[in-house]
Amino acid sequence: MSEIPLVIDNGSYEIKFGFANSSRPFRSLNTLGKDKYDALYLGNQIKNIKDISAVTLHRPHKLGQLTSWELQSCLWDYCLYNPDEFDGFHLDNSIRDTHLVTNETCLTIPELSKNMDQVIFEEYEFVSLYKAPSMAYIPFASLNNNNNNSGSDDNDTDNNNTIIFDKGKIEQTNSNIMSLDDSKNRKEYRDFQLVVDSGYNCTWVCPIIKGIPYYKAVKKLDIGGRFLNGFLKETLSFRHYNMMDETILVNNIKEKCLFMSPLSYFDSFKNRMDKSLQYVLPDFHTSFLGYIHDPQDPGDSSKLPSNAQTITLVDERFMIPETFFHPEMAKLLKPGLVETILESISMLPELLQPLMVGNIVCTGGNFNIPHFVSRLTNELQRQLPTDWNCRIITNKKDNELSNWYAMSEFATTDAYKSVRITREEYWEHGIEWCTKNRFGYQNWI
Repeated sequence: MSEIPLVIDNGSYEIKFGFANSSRPFRSLNTLGKDKYDALYLGNQIKNIKDISAVTLHRPHKLGQLTSWELQSCLWDYCLYNPDEFDGFHLDNSIRDTHLVTNETCLTIPELSKNMDQVIFEEYEFVSLYKAPSMAYIPFASLNNNNNNSGSDDNDTDNNNTIIFDKGKIEQTNSNIMSLDDSKNRKEYRDFQLVVDSGYNCTWVCPIIKGIPYYKAVKKLDIGGRFLNGFLKETLSFRHYNMMDETILVNNIKEKCLFMSPLSYFDSFKNRMDKSLQYVLPDFHTSFLGYIHDPQDPGDSSKLPSNAQTITLVDERFMIPETFFHPEMAKLLKPGLVETILESISMLPELLQPLMVGNIVCTGGNFNIPHFVSRLTNELQRQLPTDWNCRIITNKKDNELSNWYAMSEFATTDAYKSVRITREEYWEHGIEWCTKNRFGYQNWI
């Protein structure tokens, strides 16, 4: 029996999976696609669709909750038993001897959480299971990485108190900030962190105290990658072409073209023409997803076909992600990200509030948007007392993988071995015992 557990970050947009000692996880889209010819595509097969127009996507997550294990099981089978797609990764018959570390949505409905336990132990028959919300693993990140030491840091001074770390190299934008890995005070987890996880479905703000989510202060913002896609669809359909059915195309435009206003929306709006660009729509002969065309580059103008269809993106580039701070721009009458974080902090014990403000961690794919973290730091600092210092930790790149790396490092700790549920315990105590005593959040409220 191998003691190295399998780590599955079961995100609503993408599944990241691999053994805990892997340098990088395998990745698969967590969706089922159907094109206009009724052909079905599973996971990464969607990337091979030639005609992406009118592709319908079906996801196992609804409103942030994992509701369809019929579809999720098919996607897990595609990931775990498909060596041709994932460089020979294949569990075969060894799954009965494999430990599993996975995650679930914060504040998952108990009945849906029980469904997950039942599938993992009764259908897949893993030898043990530990699951928790993605944010609960973040305090374990980078503490056991021996490459992160204070001797190899690069100290650069900036106005923003933002720590950017990237697998063995820490770039600090404030020279008075300590290294993430202090060898003199080495322990399994960091005691106090405020985790902001912005994914495909929504954005969670979750304080972690002594390795346990403080559920009384957990807040949810109903803006994520899917919301940005929908808002961008409406904007492009109103200003350019009808793209309400072009989910894959719009998602690619979002990932390639959008950025956050570094200072403020009004500052970027004044200089909006300087940031405009042309996006060439796919013709399904030379391009299937389209590409960015720079009209100011004389060497690039000759590459643009005479019959190419283009759209000029101006203020759409920064207006769409601006809804994180001003949801009223999308007619969403709810607090923005800054107000949501401040509301979560206000529900913490008074002595912990300035400590949490100085230990904010941003994870999730939305933080790959350029200037997002620095803008959030500035906006938060304006709203906080003057003697509080706002510091944000984030990955240098690939923020969508932050949770998987944290989960894989948690799987190497002694704490993991003491809290996981074995298959024998599941059969002995039953599914109700697992939810009530280990995986349920009700006991912590």
